[in-house]
Amino acid sequence: MNKSFSKLTAAMLMAFAALHGSDARALGWPENYQGVMLQGFYWDSYTDTKWTNLEAQADELSRYFSLIWVPNSGRCGSSNNMGYMPQYWFTNHNSSFGTEAQLLSMISTFKAKGTGIIADCVINHRNGVTNWTDFPTEEWNGRTWKIGPEGICSTDEVRNASGQAKPTGAPDTGDDFDGCRDLDHTNANVQDNCKNYVKCLQEKYGYAGMRYDMVKGYGGQYTGIYNRYANVEFSVGEYWDSNYDAVKGWIEATGKTSAAFDFPCKYAINEAFSSGDMTKLVWLANGTNPQPAGMIHFGYPRYAVTFVDNHDTYRDGSKFNGNVVAANAFILFSPGTPCVFLPHYKQNKAAIQRLIEIRNACGIHNMSAVKVLKYQGDCYMAEITGTKGKAVVKIGSAMVSPDGYSNSDIKASGTDYCVWTKTEVGGGGGDDPQPELPDHLYIIGEVDGNAWSPSDGVEMQKSGSEFRKEVEVKGTLATATVGYFSFALNLASDWDGMNVAGNRFAPAIDTEVNVGSTLALTESPNPEAAKAFYAKNGRYLLVVDWAKRQLRVETATAVSDIDTDATEPAEAIWFNLQGQQIDAPAAPGIYIRVTGNRAVKIRIAH
Repeated sequence: MNKSFSKLTAAMLMAFAALHGSDARALGWPENYQGVMLQGFYWDSYTDTKWTNLEAQADELSRYFSLIWVPNSGRCGSSNNMGYMPQYWFTNHNSSFGTEAQLLSMISTFKAKGTGIIADCVINHRNGVTNWTDFPTEEWNGRTWKIGPEGICSTDEVRNASGQAKPTGAPDTGDDFDGCRDLDHTNANVQDNCKNYVKCLQEKYGYAGMRYDMVKGYGGQYTGIYNRYANVEFSVGEYWDSNYDAVKGWIEATGKTSAAFDFPCKYAINEAFSSGDMTKLVWLANGTNPQPAGMIHFGYPRYAVTFVDNHDTYRDGSKFNGNVVAANAFILFSPGTPCVFLPHYKQNKAAIQRLIEIRNACGIHNMSAVKVLKYQGDCYMAEITGTKGKAVVKIGSAMVSPDGYSNSDIKASGTDYCVWTKTEVGGGGGDDPQPELPDHLYIIGEVDGNAWSPSDGVEMQKSGSEFRKEVEVKGTLATATVGYFSFALNLASDWDGMNVAGNRFAPAIDTEVNVGSTLALTESPNPEAAKAFYAKNGRYLLVVDWAKRQLRVETATAVSDIDTDATEPAEAIWFNLQGQQIDAPAAPGIYIRVTGNRAVKIRIAH
């Protein structure tokens, strides 16, 4: 062999690797990927999830989600069209969700905040502009793109339609779709159009990756061809099948250039919650080794995108009808890449955000090792290891705790779920800034003379990252020695309004608090399960650390007079030494009280 030629070849290979190494490593779906995905739409969500509305939420959504899947953006003819009967590929991305300019602005805004937008890529089938087969002629990247009757499968139903062009392509390589023309993916021109359409979505429109629609409709090898050509980093296929081997077979057919939605996991979740049997969340590897059910058990977690519902399952017989937050806790603390469904997120925002914060703080990723600690009818418990720490999730009604963890390690809990970790948890995506305090936090229950009522509450005072309030706890019955209370972001006219998701915080069972107690403040939207904290009758300083979602109970502030004026009336205004007006002393310090006739009282709180 010529040594000079050998050295030159080696140098060329090294240069190629340097230029393309990152693409090669990430093709299909990255290893050890820590991001969480959001399906940013649902069926007929034309107004709610139009591009301008999504862009307006970029600050919030980008803190929790690294990827957002949106509907097909190409024009599909009618004014209200979800995009699954596509006409335009390379041009005219003015859709039912907004103009092309609004699309580009939204994608750019999210990209600047570190969140990639995933395209809904529909290439199994295509629709004509004025009839069944007249796909538009389009110009992009200096070329003309066109598919004619030779690119339509010969088995498509148009073959029997009068007045339509006859398809001359090969038979379909997958399932038939009778709403549009099935494309012949064995055809070289169809392949060229598909390869460059995927490339166009990334290069012209700025999409970060592809969600391939109805991949059962054509051979999996073609997805591999398109992904390799366009160097698709994030690719996930909708292979709608509950059978593990069938989904595995499709992933293999793509040459592992694509992930797949974990339908086997979704159906396991459905079955577990509908039957009340949490053992359905487990798959026994080799008949003995318990693992999370679905594609996420060892072998395929990198290529598994887990979910509880999507736009299709949400409106058919596959809809999940159980505890949404508990189900999301399962996928967020399992391997794979979780994809949260927008309606679930909106209805349970505070709880799901908290779960994502914990996941990010622990550095949990799609290939994290998981150890199932317990699986029985009323309990699934597993420990998952991330790059920054470990977390234990418990799903089910059993009141159990993992060995080696205490109540102070509880970072999130609610009806039928609990998460423990010793890792410090901040807010909004791991290393991001702490979440802003809500505008209000109220104590509802038997405090300061109130009885239980959704419309009566004592508002707490903001202080840094905390809410604080000194109150008298006293049971309303004459014989009561304890008083009960919980917390709410907003008051309401009735209990249904009080117990909407994300509003009320209290333990699932009555929990006693004493001076020195620090307890998890958990979301409890269920009025039957959401009881309250209780304390012995007396005065306490209640402190809520919102970032940690913890309640701390301290001794009531003692206040002594230094200087008084005998004519002081009942009404007065309090100031701290920084000149800020406050309701009343709520922490140690020196305070000034000014009354209407200018009488002044200085107090030391200790």
